[in-house]
Amino acid sequence: MCEYITYLDNGVTFIGSRFGDSQLIRLLPEPQNGSHLEILESYTNLAPIVDMCVVDLERQGRQLITCSGNGKDSSLRFIRTGIGIHEHASIDLRNIKGIWALKIDNHYDNHLVVAFFDQTRLFHLQNDEIEEVELSGFDFQHQTLFCANVISDQYLQITTHSIRLIGNNGKDLLIEWKNEQNEITVGSSNTTQCVCASGNQLFYFEIGRSSLTEINKCKLPYNIACLDVTPLNPQEERTSLCVVGLWTQISVWIYRLPTLDVLHKEPLTSDTLPRSVVMITFDSQPYVVISLADGPIVYYLLDTEQGILYERKKVSLGTKPTTLTVCQRTDLSPNSTSSSNDPSTQRTVLFACSDRPSVISSSNTKLVFSAVNLREIVCMCSFHSEYYGASLTLVTDMGLILGRIDDIQKLHVRSLVLGEPARRIAFMEEEKAYIILTQYMDIFRTDNITPISKQAHQKIDCTTTIKNINDIIPPSQNDVIDSIVILDQHTHEARVSVRLLNREEALSVCVITFADDLSSSYIAVGTAIIFEDEDTPKVGRVILYRYKSGHLNMVTEKELNGAPHAMLAFQGKLLIAVGSSIRLYKFSPQNHELIQLTQYLGHIDCLQVKIKDDFVLFNDLMKSITVLRYNTDEGKFEEIAHDVQPQWTMACEFFDDDTFICAEDGGNLISCHKDSGSTKENERNVLKELGLCHLGENINVFRHGCLVTQQTAESSISVDTCTLMGGVSGYIGLLLQLTPSLYQLLMSVQLALAEYVPSVGKIDHGTWRSFESDGRSDVSCGFVDGDLIETYLDLPKSVQQDLIIDLRGENNTQINATVEELVKIIEELARIH
Repeated sequence: MCEYITYLDNGVTFIGSRFGDSQLIRLLPEPQNGSHLEILESYTNLAPIVDMCVVDLERQGRQLITCSGNGKDSSLRFIRTGIGIHEHASIDLRNIKGIWALKIDNHYDNHLVVAFFDQTRLFHLQNDEIEEVELSGFDFQHQTLFCANVISDQYLQITTHSIRLIGNNGKDLLIEWKNEQNEITVGSSNTTQCVCASGNQLFYFEIGRSSLTEINKCKLPYNIACLDVTPLNPQEERTSLCVVGLWTQISVWIYRLPTLDVLHKEPLTSDTLPRSVVMITFDSQPYVVISLADGPIVYYLLDTEQGILYERKKVSLGTKPTTLTVCQRTDLSPNSTSSSNDPSTQRTVLFACSDRPSVISSSNTKLVFSAVNLREIVCMCSFHSEYYGASLTLVTDMGLILGRIDDIQKLHVRSLVLGEPARRIAFMEEEKAYIILTQYMDIFRTDNITPISKQAHQKIDCTTTIKNINDIIPPSQNDVIDSIVILDQHTHEARVSVRLLNREEALSVCVITFADDLSSSYIAVGTAIIFEDEDTPKVGRVILYRYKSGHLNMVTEKELNGAPHAMLAFQGKLLIAVGSSIRLYKFSPQNHELIQLTQYLGHIDCLQVKIKDDFVLFNDLMKSITVLRYNTDEGKFEEIAHDVQPQWTMACEFFDDDTFICAEDGGNLISCHKDSGSTKENERNVLKELGLCHLGENINVFRHGCLVTQQTAESSISVDTCTLMGGVSGYIGLLLQLTPSLYQLLMSVQLALAEYVPSVGKIDHGTWRSFESDGRSDVSCGFVDGDLIETYLDLPKSVQQDLIIDLRGENNTQINATVEELVKIIEELARIH
């Protein structure tokens, strides 16, 4: 649905959509492919977010699925952090230990050296064909530890048996060096220098034309686990430093080349061994990055003159040993081409291969950790071929993948066009399926979009045995059709669709396992019979389905005297917000019947309901939020506390047992606190407003969760309290509960930044965030503006220092903080979104 049309210039026009993606188009004087329009760019629009759910993907982080759009522009949006992989080709090879790309008689990468436990294989790639070859200069009888192009069109292969310098396009062995005493355990090289280790011995070589000269060697007190001689400047062929990781002592040593003088010894203060180490430069700042055997990454700033490591930081990426690989010559953007050799377009990134693979890059002098959307990567190498362009070769436990990766950015959004609005969504873990409630109208009909409810393999017409419903349903078909649609999690194909009765609207859905029937999960759907002349629905029902192996069967139905706006599984029972009441049902598997256990009355219209342990939180259309507790002994609800302020609330959620959040229709957020420790009953029964903030967005839904995993093992920031929120404008926000001390620090920084950082439109920050609703006006409190706080990272260090000279907290108390401490905290906060 087009909302705005703005002509720019030269036939280029911006088409702004309210309920779909906006587009930049060009008007063509002559038709191309039957159209006078050419789409130049599309801009993602999630508006409006009606509902959403957070789904954990196996070892790949989390995914947010939103019900977005309206009418024919409706869609499900699959939103993830991280980087997607676009596969060019694959080879089914198992048990790969290492992989390296070579240019053999070519300006582009055209060979892959693949190492296994006791052998090496060589593959030639020509266009889209892959062929295994054997060149006589290479050793195929032993495991390769390292392989690379070196100076003078030569190749260096380090195996467990020897170091081989190879020439004549891989056909001639020029020089071979062996350590007669022990096998080689690790090795590294650049184009002119080579290092290797055998046990606790370190050897240094220099590479020339047809020469491999041992320059120096030394013995260390412990065995060497990993080493690296990557030049810190990608344009240079040599380095003056070598970094070595040690077993037993669990430390990193910096050596000067060629003398092998020890410049620095850095204990890693870890119980696990270093597995991989690299030197890399981001934004002109040298780093040393070390991976540990249990998954964490430790990185330091490197003083190249003195070889000293400083400013240690630690980030947990996975749970298994991580292999680090520098990608220096590949432009990783999707628009890279095989002819893109301009150094200004090339990027330096660090690829961390593990059970949670990540790309480490730099943005504004800060390291950014971007998850790669694959389950596990064993090892990788960059591969810039003439046919595929700038690519990567990734090794998984299933084989080898040649492909490219998406832009390194925060969020990736994929769309599933529905052709009809999706009003609610739930996820069924047991069957790997999404359940969505859709509503189709004849006005949505188009020639090129088939509604998702009509694409299902199994189509069912719903019936009812409830007399009160059968008596009021008109016999003629209505032009509005509500459906229950079940989608496959992976293929997104519609497996089953159920068309509801005439004038029956689907309002709520949940997946539940009943305490009295633990053998399977059920799908509960709440519906209401809607007539235009009724202010509120008088009749509704709950329909219970069993879904197994692609087949859906109706189990039972229960008549309701109102609209079931929300439902949740609660202690093995079904909790439903019906009209002005909260009701609890159990399921009798013998009689296939839902039996009401108790209900709570006394409100106007209960819109949403949330649960935590024994507590139930719900928001009313006009009477704000109320907290109930379910007394299991007496089998009834007890009101614990309520907000005495009348609020037209739209959504609510728990933060913890005593703290709650709600959104009202003026674009404001309200946080409330239950004073459980008070000795006065009137204080315990009233929710105290802790925070007020104008968000500028109408929030439809809150969901617990976060799109990133806990990354920093040493962090004081926990993602366990994160709550996502989705708004009418397509807004996705993140709320995080702060400790009192951290809140005081960040609030004082916010006040300082509000004075220094210029605001958009010259609107005072405090004025914009102040609470305004229905004649009520209050100063913003209890909320810290994350967008404003993160601007601190972009300020010059001198300004950062000036802003925190005189920070004040409650009662004008002095808050002491250093720039380094504050930057660390804000960086940790920035990583969780």
